Amino acid sequence: MNVISAGLLAGFGMAAVMGVGELLGLVKINLPRVDGEFFFKDRFGKPITYLLGLVIHLGTSICFAVGYFLFRRYGVPHLPWLGAGLLWAIVLWLAFGLTVSPVTGSGWFGSKAGKWTWFELLITHCAYGLIVSLCL
Repeated sequence: MNVISAGLLAGFGMAAVMGVGELLGLVKINLPRVDGEFFFKDRFGKPITYLLGLVIHLGTSICFAVGYFLFRRYGVPHLPWLGAGLLWAIVLWLAFGLTVSPVTGSGWFGSKAGKWTWFELLITHCAYGLIVSLCL
């Protein structure tokens, strides 16, 4: 599978885990929704804002798949796919929790959204890392 397809599949997979988790009341931060609200506020209504956020999320998912490809090729070429995927997930989770989450107003690792949000974000980033690793 090529890198773009892997990024799209992993991005959709992560969004699906977040969407189902949100519907079940288990997830407080849904990244496509957060992306849409951060960039577009309430200009277009909730469904359009979510779809625009999903486009942003998928774009970043492709970029991070390229990053994973380089990470895998030059950083940890001999690590099994499972270990490489989980390690990449932790890298992305740390980057998100320390940069994006505070900038969007959610606090460090989403702490303003709830006590266990850091764990929700870790699980959803693991879903992304494992899918992209399996695809590449």
